[in-house]
Amino acid sequence: MSEVESVSEYVKLISSDGFVFVIHREAAMRSGTIKNMLVGPVQFKESVESEIPFRDIKAVILEIVCRYLYYKWQYEGSTTEIPEFKVDPEVVLETLMTADFLEC
Repeated sequence: MSEVESVSEYVKLISSDGFVFVIHREAAMRSGTIKNMLVGPVQFKESVESEIPFRDIKAVILEIVCRYLYYKWQYEGSTTEIPEFKVDPEVVLETLMTADFLEC
């Protein structure tokens, strides 16, 4: 089996509180940090298993990040008006800090 064939179409992102989010690899690649883990020059365990545990990201925040990665994937290069991506005020700061860490 070639390297391309062995790459999963999906990636599991696991929150610090044990929730698992299965998202398309293409959506996950919209995060610079996740992309480096999956396809960087170093063969990370995460790239082999298509599973990334985040010890410091709670499910409520990781769910927002997953929604944003799909949003970014959907509207990337769009020439139409892009709708606002809404985040509840109570989690804005934590979401921004996480987005910064994940380079998205």
